[in-house]
Amino acid sequence: MALRMAFDDREVDASLAAVCGAYCGACPVYRAWAARDMARLEALAAQLGKPVERLMCTGCRTPSTFCLGGDCGIKRCARERGVAFCPDCADYPCDAVRQALRSTPYLPALCRDALRLHEAGVTAWLREQDARWRCPGCGTPVSAGTGTCAHCGHALAFP
Repeated sequence: MALRMAFDDREVDASLAAVCGAYCGACPVYRAWAARDMARLEALAAQLGKPVERLMCTGCRTPSTFCLGGDCGIKRCARERGVAFCPDCADYPCDAVRQALRSTPYLPALCRDALRLHEAGVTAWLREQDARWRCPGCGTPVSAGTGTCAHCGHALAFP
C-alpha cells in the first residue's frame, strides 16, 4: 500500500508571514490573486493606480517581482539587520515601518499582530491568523476591509 500525503487548505504557508508582521492571507490583493478573481484584481488595480500585472501577489516572502511591494525597503532593512521579522528588531516599531504602513487603517492591529508573531513563533502565528481571517459562516478565507463574505454573504466584523 502506497502512502499518500493529505493536505487541506489550512496547511501553514510561511510565505504569508510578511517581514513587517502583516498576514498576507488577509491582504485584498493576495486574496483576489489566490481566488483568480480578475474582476476584483482589476478593481484593486484601478484603486491602487497600478497595472493589474503588478498584482500577481503570492505573498511577501516570495521572490516575486510582480507583487505590490516587490523588494520593499522593509525587506531590505530586515536583511541588513539580520532579522527575519521586524518585531525581532530592537528598534521595532521604527519610523520605516510606520512610514511604509501609514496608509493602512489596520496599523494598530498590525503592530499588535507583529508582536504576537514574535511571541508565538511563525507556525503558531500563521495558524492563528488563518483561523482569524476566515468567514465564521462558511470558513472561506476573507480579506481585511471586506464587510461580507463573497462566498456565503455572511456579515464580517474585524477586530
